[in-house]
Amino acid sequence: MIDERLKQIFEDLTSIDATSGYEAPVAAYIKEFVQRLGHEFEMDGAASLSGGNSGNVIVRIKGGGDHFLASHMDTPRSTKGLVRRFLEDRITSDGTTPLGVDDRGGLSSILYALEKASEDGKLVPCTLVFTVCEETTLAGSTYYKPDEGIRYGFIFDSYMSPPALVSETCGLLEFDFTFRGRSSHAGIAPEKGISAIQVACEAITKFPYGKLGDKDTGNIGKITGGTATNVVCDEVKVSGEIRSGNQEEGERRFKKVVEDFRQVCQKHGATLEYSSSWDFTPYHIHPEDLPYRHFEKVVKSMGLAPVPMKSMGGSDANAMNRKGIKTINLGVGAQNPHGNDEFILYEDFTRAAEIAYGLMTTTLE
Repeated sequence: MIDERLKQIFEDLTSIDATSGYEAPVAAYIKEFVQRLGHEFEMDGAASLSGGNSGNVIVRIKGGGDHFLASHMDTPRSTKGLVRRFLEDRITSDGTTPLGVDDRGGLSSILYALEKASEDGKLVPCTLVFTVCEETTLAGSTYYKPDEGIRYGFIFDSYMSPPALVSETCGLLEFDFTFRGRSSHAGIAPEKGISAIQVACEAITKFPYGKLGDKDTGNIGKITGGTATNVVCDEVKVSGEIRSGNQEEGERRFKKVVEDFRQVCQKHGATLEYSSSWDFTPYHIHPEDLPYRHFEKVVKSMGLAPVPMKSMGGSDANAMNRKGIKTINLGVGAQNPHGNDEFILYEDFTRAAEIAYGLMTTTLE
Protein backbone atom coordinates (compact mmCIF):
# COMPACT_ATOMS: atom_id res chain seq x y z
CA MET A 1 0.00 0.00 0.00
CA ILE A 2 0.92 3.66 -0.05
CA ASP A 3 2.03 5.90 2.80
CA GLU A 4 -1.06 7.68 4.16
CA ARG A 5 0.58 11.11 4.17
CA LEU A 6 1.76 10.77 0.56
CA LYS A 7 -1.74 9.63 -0.34
CA GLN A 8 -3.29 12.66 1.39
CA ILE A 9 -1.02 15.14 -0.41
CA PHE A 10 -1.89 13.50 -3.72
CA GLU A 11 -5.60 13.69 -2.92
CA ASP A 12 -5.26 17.36 -2.03
CA LEU A 13 -3.46 18.21 -5.25
CA THR A 14 -5.66 16.15 -7.55
CA SER A 15 -8.70 17.86 -6.04
CA ILE A 16 -7.48 21.10 -7.62
CA ASP A 17 -8.45 21.59 -11.26
CA ALA A 18 -5.66 23.64 -12.81
CA THR A 19 -4.80 23.38 -16.49
CA SER A 20 -2.05 25.36 -18.21
CA GLY A 21 -2.37 29.07 -17.50
CA TYR A 22 -4.65 28.52 -14.50
CA GLU A 23 -2.18 27.22 -11.92
CA ALA A 24 -2.87 29.86 -9.23
CA PRO A 25 -4.78 27.53 -6.85
CA VAL A 26 -1.99 24.93 -7.00
CA ALA A 27 0.56 27.67 -6.34
CA ALA A 28 -1.50 28.79 -3.35
CA TYR A 29 -1.53 25.24 -1.96
CA ILE A 30 2.24 24.93 -2.36
CA LYS A 31 2.90 28.31 -0.75
CA GLU A 32 0.79 27.44 2.29
CA PHE A 33 2.45 24.01 2.47
CA VAL A 34 6.02 25.33 2.52
CA GLN A 35 5.20 28.21 4.88
CA ARG A 36 3.75 25.77 7.38
CA LEU A 37 7.08 23.97 7.37
CA GLY A 38 8.93 27.22 8.03
CA HIS A 39 10.30 27.81 4.55
CA GLU A 40 10.08 30.96 2.45
CA PHE A 41 9.03 31.13 -1.18
CA GLU A 42 9.26 33.48 -4.11
CA MET A 43 6.83 33.91 -6.98
CA ASP A 44 8.62 34.95 -10.17
CA GLY A 45 7.25 36.77 -13.21
CA ALA A 46 6.68 33.76 -15.47
CA ALA A 47 3.05 34.83 -15.93
CA SER A 48 4.32 37.64 -18.15
CA LEU A 49 5.55 35.00 -20.61
CA SER A 50 2.84 32.38 -20.15
CA GLY A 51 -0.09 34.78 -20.14
CA GLY A 52 -1.48 32.77 -17.22
CA ASN A 53 -2.55 33.64 -13.68
CA SER A 54 0.55 32.43 -11.85
CA GLY A 55 4.30 32.59 -11.93
CA ASN A 56 6.66 29.82 -10.90
CA VAL A 57 6.92 29.10 -7.18
CA ILE A 58 10.55 28.98 -6.02
CA VAL A 59 11.64 27.67 -2.63
CA ARG A 60 15.27 28.10 -1.61
CA ILE A 61 16.24 25.64 1.11
CA LYS A 62 19.15 26.90 3.23
CA GLY A 63 20.18 29.42 0.61
CA GLY A 64 19.33 27.35 -2.44
CA GLY A 65 22.38 25.14 -2.85
CA ASP A 66 23.84 23.92 -6.13
CA HIS A 67 20.97 21.76 -7.39
CA PHE A 68 17.21 21.99 -7.84
CA LEU A 69 14.21 19.67 -7.87
CA ALA A 70 11.22 20.65 -10.00
CA SER A 71 7.79 19.60 -11.20
CA HIS A 72 5.02 21.44 -13.02
CA MET A 73 1.74 22.71 -11.58
CA ASP A 74 -0.48 22.37 -14.67
CA THR A 75 -2.31 19.37 -16.06
CA PRO A 76 -2.89 18.95 -19.82
CA ARG A 77 -6.63 18.39 -19.39
CA SER A 78 -9.22 19.32 -16.82
CA THR A 79 -9.65 17.00 -13.85
CA LYS A 80 -12.95 18.54 -12.80
CA GLY A 81 -15.23 15.90 -11.31
CA LEU A 82 -12.35 13.49 -10.65
CA VAL A 83 -13.27 10.34 -8.75
CA ARG A 84 -10.13 8.54 -7.54
CA ARG A 85 -9.91 4.78 -7.24
CA PHE A 86 -7.37 3.29 -4.81
CA LEU A 87 -6.97 -0.25 -6.07
CA GLU A 88 -4.82 -3.08 -4.82
CA ASP A 89 -1.61 -1.85 -6.46
CA ARG A 90 -2.40 1.53 -8.03
CA ILE A 91 -4.33 4.78 -8.11
CA THR A 92 -6.64 5.48 -11.06
CA SER A 93 -9.66 7.62 -11.83
CA ASP A 94 -13.06 6.09 -12.44
CA GLY A 95 -12.36 6.44 -16.16
CA THR A 96 -14.50 9.52 -16.80
CA THR A 97 -11.70 12.08 -16.28
CA PRO A 98 -7.90 12.08 -16.23
CA LEU A 99 -6.30 11.33 -12.86
CA GLY A 100 -3.98 14.30 -13.16
CA VAL A 101 -0.99 12.16 -12.21
CA ASP A 102 1.00 14.18 -14.78
CA ASP A 103 2.32 15.98 -12.85
CA ARG A 104 0.53 15.71 -9.52
CA GLY A 105 2.62 12.59 -8.98
CA GLY A 106 5.81 14.64 -9.22
CA LEU A 107 4.44 17.48 -7.11
CA SER A 108 3.30 15.09 -4.39
CA SER A 109 6.63 13.28 -4.32
CA ILE A 110 8.57 16.50 -3.81
CA LEU A 111 6.22 17.99 -1.21
CA TYR A 112 6.07 14.75 0.76
CA ALA A 113 9.87 14.53 0.73
CA LEU A 114 10.16 18.18 1.79
CA GLU A 115 7.83 17.65 4.72
CA LYS A 116 9.59 14.49 5.85
CA ALA A 117 13.10 15.93 5.46
CA SER A 118 12.06 19.10 7.31
CA GLU A 119 10.67 17.08 10.21
CA ASP A 120 13.78 14.87 10.26
CA GLY A 121 16.07 17.90 10.22
CA LYS A 122 18.08 16.45 7.32
CA LEU A 123 17.59 19.00 4.57
CA VAL A 124 20.67 20.11 2.63
CA PRO A 125 20.86 23.34 0.60
CA CYS A 126 18.81 22.96 -2.58
CA THR A 127 16.10 24.76 -4.55
CA LEU A 128 12.57 23.62 -5.32
CA VAL A 129 10.93 24.97 -8.47
CA PHE A 130 7.25 24.52 -9.32
CA THR A 131 6.63 25.63 -12.89
CA VAL A 132 3.70 26.80 -14.99
CA CYS A 133 2.55 25.90 -18.51
CA GLU A 134 4.82 22.90 -18.99
CA GLU A 135 2.13 21.12 -20.97
CA THR A 136 1.69 23.87 -23.54
CA THR A 137 4.80 26.01 -24.03
CA LEU A 138 7.38 25.23 -21.31
CA ALA A 139 6.86 28.91 -20.46
CA GLY A 140 7.61 28.44 -16.76
CA SER A 141 10.96 26.71 -17.18
CA THR A 142 11.83 28.93 -20.13
CA TYR A 143 11.27 32.05 -18.01
CA TYR A 144 12.91 30.69 -14.83
CA LYS A 145 16.21 32.38 -14.02
CA PRO A 146 18.40 30.01 -11.97
CA ASP A 147 20.51 31.51 -9.21
CA GLU A 148 24.21 31.70 -10.03
CA GLY A 149 24.99 28.82 -7.67
CA ILE A 150 22.68 26.35 -9.40
CA ARG A 151 24.78 23.85 -11.34
CA TYR A 152 22.36 21.00 -12.13
CA GLY A 153 18.83 19.78 -11.54
CA PHE A 154 16.11 17.14 -11.56
CA ILE A 155 12.63 17.22 -13.05
CA PHE A 156 10.05 14.84 -11.54
CA ASP A 157 7.81 14.34 -14.55
CA SER A 158 8.43 11.16 -16.55
CA TYR A 159 5.93 8.35 -17.12
CA MET A 160 8.78 5.87 -16.68
CA SER A 161 9.09 3.80 -13.52
CA PRO A 162 11.82 4.88 -11.10
CA PRO A 163 14.78 4.50 -11.02
CA ALA A 164 14.50 5.21 -14.76
CA LEU A 165 15.73 8.59 -15.93
CA VAL A 166 15.42 10.35 -19.26
CA SER A 167 19.08 10.77 -20.15
CA GLU A 168 18.48 11.61 -23.80
CA THR A 169 15.67 13.37 -25.64
CA CYS A 170 14.90 14.73 -29.05
CA GLY A 171 14.24 18.36 -29.85
CA LEU A 172 11.06 19.57 -31.53
CA LEU A 173 11.14 21.96 -34.47
CA GLU A 174 7.70 23.38 -35.27
CA PHE A 175 6.93 24.83 -38.69
CA ASP A 176 4.25 26.64 -40.65
CA PHE A 177 4.00 26.83 -44.45
CA THR A 178 1.68 29.03 -46.50
CA PHE A 179 1.09 28.05 -50.12
CA ARG A 180 -0.20 30.97 -52.19
CA GLY A 181 -1.89 30.41 -55.55
CA ARG A 182 -4.40 32.58 -57.42
CA SER A 183 -8.15 32.64 -57.02
CA SER A 184 -10.64 32.45 -59.88
CA HIS A 185 -14.14 31.21 -60.56
CA ALA A 186 -13.98 27.41 -60.44
CA GLY A 187 -16.75 27.00 -63.03
CA ILE A 188 -16.31 29.92 -65.43
CA ALA A 189 -12.53 30.33 -65.55
CA PRO A 190 -10.68 27.62 -63.60
CA GLU A 191 -7.70 27.95 -65.95
CA LYS A 192 -7.06 31.46 -64.63
CA GLY A 193 -6.53 30.20 -61.12
CA ILE A 194 -3.70 28.42 -59.35
CA SER A 195 -5.07 26.03 -56.77
CA ALA A 196 -3.12 26.29 -53.54
CA ILE A 197 -4.83 23.06 -52.47
CA GLN A 198 -3.48 21.19 -55.49
CA VAL A 199 0.01 22.63 -54.89
CA ALA A 200 -0.02 21.83 -51.19
CA CYS A 201 -1.25 18.29 -51.79
CA GLU A 202 1.54 17.60 -54.25
CA ALA A 203 4.14 19.17 -51.97
CA ILE A 204 3.23 17.24 -48.84
CA THR A 205 3.57 13.92 -50.66
CA LYS A 206 7.30 14.68 -50.49
CA PHE A 207 7.27 15.25 -46.73
CA PRO A 208 9.15 12.68 -44.58
CA TYR A 209 6.40 11.25 -42.35
CA GLY A 210 6.71 9.00 -39.33
CA LYS A 211 9.89 7.45 -37.97
CA LEU A 212 13.04 8.63 -39.66
CA GLY A 213 15.55 6.48 -37.81
CA ASP A 214 16.09 5.96 -34.09
CA LYS A 215 15.94 9.62 -33.07
CA ASP A 216 13.90 11.47 -35.71
CA THR A 217 10.23 11.74 -36.65
CA GLY A 218 8.20 13.97 -38.94
CA ASN A 219 4.54 14.91 -39.01
CA ILE A 220 2.13 17.34 -40.62
CA GLY A 221 -0.80 17.68 -38.27
CA LYS A 222 -2.86 20.60 -39.54
CA ILE A 223 -4.02 21.84 -42.95
CA THR A 224 -6.40 24.78 -43.49
CA GLY A 225 -7.56 26.59 -46.60
CA GLY A 226 -10.34 27.41 -49.00
CA THR A 227 -13.37 29.70 -48.88
CA ALA A 228 -16.03 28.17 -51.14
CA THR A 229 -16.51 25.26 -53.53
CA ASN A 230 -16.84 27.59 -56.54
CA VAL A 231 -13.57 29.42 -55.89
CA VAL A 232 -10.13 28.14 -56.87
CA CYS A 233 -8.37 28.24 -53.51
CA ASP A 234 -5.57 30.78 -53.34
CA GLU A 235 -4.15 30.01 -49.88
CA VAL A 236 -3.43 26.89 -47.85
CA LYS A 237 -1.66 26.77 -44.51
CA VAL A 238 0.17 23.67 -43.31
CA SER A 239 1.60 23.11 -39.81
CA GLY A 240 3.68 20.30 -38.41
CA GLU A 241 6.83 19.25 -36.63
CA ILE A 242 10.16 17.50 -36.98
CA ARG A 243 11.68 15.83 -33.94
CA SER A 244 15.37 15.05 -33.89
CA GLY A 245 17.97 13.92 -31.43
CA ASN A 246 20.43 16.25 -33.12
CA GLN A 247 19.64 19.91 -33.70
CA GLU A 248 21.77 20.17 -36.83
CA GLU A 249 20.13 17.08 -38.29
CA GLY A 250 16.70 18.52 -37.58
CA GLU A 251 17.65 21.75 -39.35
CA ARG A 252 18.98 19.74 -42.31
CA ARG A 253 15.74 17.80 -42.63
CA PHE A 254 13.69 20.99 -42.50
CA LYS A 255 15.86 22.65 -45.14
CA LYS A 256 15.19 19.69 -47.44
CA VAL A 257 11.43 20.06 -46.88
CA VAL A 258 11.64 23.76 -47.80
CA GLU A 259 13.55 22.93 -50.99
CA ASP A 260 11.05 20.24 -52.01
CA PHE A 261 8.04 22.45 -51.31
CA ARG A 262 9.56 25.40 -53.15
CA GLN A 263 10.21 23.29 -56.27
CA VAL A 264 6.56 22.23 -56.37
CA CYS A 265 5.44 25.84 -56.02
CA GLN A 266 7.72 26.95 -58.85
CA LYS A 267 6.34 24.18 -61.05
CA HIS A 268 2.79 25.52 -60.64
CA GLY A 269 3.55 29.23 -60.46
CA ALA A 270 2.64 29.43 -56.78
CA THR A 271 4.64 31.04 -53.98
CA LEU A 272 5.73 29.75 -50.61
CA GLU A 273 6.11 31.40 -47.21
CA TYR A 274 7.33 29.59 -44.11
CA SER A 275 8.54 29.95 -40.54
CA SER A 276 10.05 27.57 -38.03
CA SER A 277 11.27 27.54 -34.43
CA TRP A 278 12.53 25.06 -31.86
CA ASP A 279 9.85 24.47 -29.25
CA PHE A 280 12.51 22.62 -27.28
CA THR A 281 16.00 21.42 -28.09
CA PRO A 282 17.54 17.97 -27.52
CA TYR A 283 19.72 17.07 -24.56
CA HIS A 284 21.97 14.18 -23.61
CA ILE A 285 23.13 13.54 -20.03
CA HIS A 286 26.13 11.27 -19.55
CA PRO A 287 27.10 9.16 -16.50
CA GLU A 288 29.89 11.59 -15.63
CA ASP A 289 27.54 14.59 -15.52
CA LEU A 290 26.62 16.04 -12.12
CA PRO A 291 22.90 15.16 -12.03
CA TYR A 292 23.55 11.59 -13.15
CA ARG A 293 26.22 11.13 -10.47
CA HIS A 294 24.01 12.54 -7.70
CA PHE A 295 21.04 10.46 -8.81
CA GLU A 296 23.19 7.36 -8.96
CA LYS A 297 24.44 8.00 -5.44
CA VAL A 298 20.90 8.23 -4.10
CA VAL A 299 19.45 5.18 -5.87
CA LYS A 300 22.49 3.05 -5.01
CA SER A 301 21.83 3.82 -1.35
CA MET A 302 18.38 2.32 -1.97
CA GLY A 303 19.91 -0.84 -3.43
CA LEU A 304 19.03 0.18 -7.00
CA ALA A 305 20.83 1.33 -10.13
CA PRO A 306 19.98 4.10 -12.60
CA VAL A 307 18.17 3.04 -15.76
CA PRO A 308 18.97 5.61 -18.47
CA MET A 309 16.35 5.86 -21.20
CA LYS A 310 15.72 7.82 -24.39
CA SER A 311 12.49 9.78 -24.87
CA MET A 312 10.88 11.36 -27.91
CA GLY A 313 8.91 13.75 -25.71
CA GLY A 314 9.90 17.06 -24.16
CA SER A 315 9.78 18.43 -20.63
CA ASP A 316 11.08 21.25 -18.46
CA ALA A 317 14.41 19.40 -18.53
CA ASN A 318 14.85 20.44 -22.16
CA ALA A 319 14.40 24.10 -21.29
CA MET A 320 16.86 23.86 -18.40
CA ASN A 321 19.51 22.12 -20.48
CA ARG A 322 19.08 24.83 -23.09
CA LYS A 323 20.09 27.32 -20.36
CA GLY A 324 23.26 25.34 -19.78
CA ILE A 325 22.03 23.74 -16.54
CA LYS A 326 22.53 19.97 -16.81
CA THR A 327 19.15 18.50 -15.91
CA ILE A 328 17.52 15.08 -16.10
CA ASN A 329 13.86 14.11 -16.15
CA LEU A 330 13.22 11.38 -13.57
CA GLY A 331 10.69 8.59 -13.71
CA VAL A 332 7.71 9.12 -11.44
CA GLY A 333 5.61 6.29 -12.86
CA ALA A 334 2.78 8.47 -14.19
CA GLN A 335 1.63 5.92 -16.73
CA ASN A 336 -0.71 6.48 -19.70
CA PRO A 337 -0.35 10.25 -19.18
CA HIS A 338 -3.05 12.59 -20.56
CA GLY A 339 -5.65 9.83 -20.91
CA ASN A 340 -8.63 8.93 -18.76
CA ASP A 341 -6.82 5.66 -18.06
CA GLU A 342 -3.88 7.33 -16.31
CA PHE A 343 -2.57 5.50 -13.26
CA ILE A 344 0.36 5.30 -10.89
CA LEU A 345 1.55 2.20 -9.07
CA TYR A 346 2.04 2.48 -5.32
CA GLU A 347 5.52 1.00 -5.70
CA ASP A 348 6.57 3.63 -8.24
CA PHE A 349 4.99 6.48 -6.29
CA THR A 350 6.73 5.45 -3.07
CA ARG A 351 10.06 5.08 -4.83
CA ALA A 352 9.77 8.50 -6.50
CA ALA A 353 9.12 10.11 -3.12
CA GLU A 354 12.10 8.27 -1.62
CA ILE A 355 14.34 9.49 -4.43
CA ALA A 356 13.14 13.06 -3.88
CA TYR A 357 13.94 12.69 -0.19
CA GLY A 358 17.40 11.40 -1.02
CA LEU A 359 18.15 14.30 -3.35
CA MET A 360 17.03 16.77 -0.68
CA THR A 361 19.06 15.20 2.10
CA THR A 362 22.37 14.37 0.39
CA THR A 363 25.02 16.30 -1.47
CA LEU A 364 27.02 15.02 -4.39
CA GLU A 365 30.41 15.36 -2.73
